[in-house]
Amino acid sequence: MVPLLIAALVMVFIWPRLDSNLFLEFRKWIIMGVILFCCAPYFLWEVFFPPAIDITAFKDNVDYEFADEDYAHDFANLNDAAEWVHVS
Repeated sequence: MVPLLIAALVMVFIWPRLDSNLFLEFRKWIIMGVILFCCAPYFLWEVFFPPAIDITAFKDNVDYEFADEDYAHDFANLNDAAEWVHVS
């Protein structure tokens, strides 16, 4: 939320003061930079605080990836009767 606020403040207070010719040459780069700046906190959060479980669905199977190995083993033990449980 903070990056969106910062981006909004930049767009309101700094963007109008820039030379209009600058926009023509670097408009795409500036927009891409603002988008990356606004998305960076989400990406950093996902890297440093990954979710406890990640589920990837394929056509014939589903992969479960756990951040905690003990939690993964508990999940496998609770579902050991199912033929689809494979611990790797």
